[in-house]
Amino acid sequence: MGSGLVFLINFKYLQILRYLQRLMAPNCTVSSPLSQSQKDIWQLISTGLSITKIAEKLKTTRQYVNQTRMMAEAKLSTTLLDVAQVNDLQVTKLNPKQAILLGYHPALKKKAIITYTTSHGLKVWYWHDNPEEVTDNAYLNQTRQYLIDIAKERGIEIPDADKIHPAKLAHMIFTKLIPELKV
Repeated sequence: MGSGLVFLINFKYLQILRYLQRLMAPNCTVSSPLSQSQKDIWQLISTGLSITKIAEKLKTTRQYVNQTRMMAEAKLSTTLLDVAQVNDLQVTKLNPKQAILLGYHPALKKKAIITYTTSHGLKVWYWHDNPEEVTDNAYLNQTRQYLIDIAKERGIEIPDADKIHPAKLAHMIFTKLIPELKV
């Protein structure tokens, strides 16, 4: 077989593979790996609704909701692990039900957390030793809003969250999601 024919076969294979990827997940990206139906179900589960209630609300079966949840958890687990690997993090804990990963960056000597929300996708958080040094108000407000969205999506109530410094807010939220951080 000539090298031109091998190239043609490989090219056709890649075309088919890309077509199948688009067909299977047309709106998925690394930052937002879930399909729309997976996002919808993930969001409802995150708020504490049971599988039965979600099935009733979406007028579908419990089996469909459960299968969609399991596929979403698998995708999120894989994506969180991929992001950890790309960021050179050693994985300490993975919680697919909460879409959160705790890791450690050995070169930076910092803890890191990777989160997923349906409204913002993936985000990598690095522990900062002196968060009061961060003074950019636009950045602080954006970070605070993201954290408030995480708390809402996970059913965590924090009174006056809009008045709390993002570093303290992050600690409050993440210690609820990852109890090992309290140590």
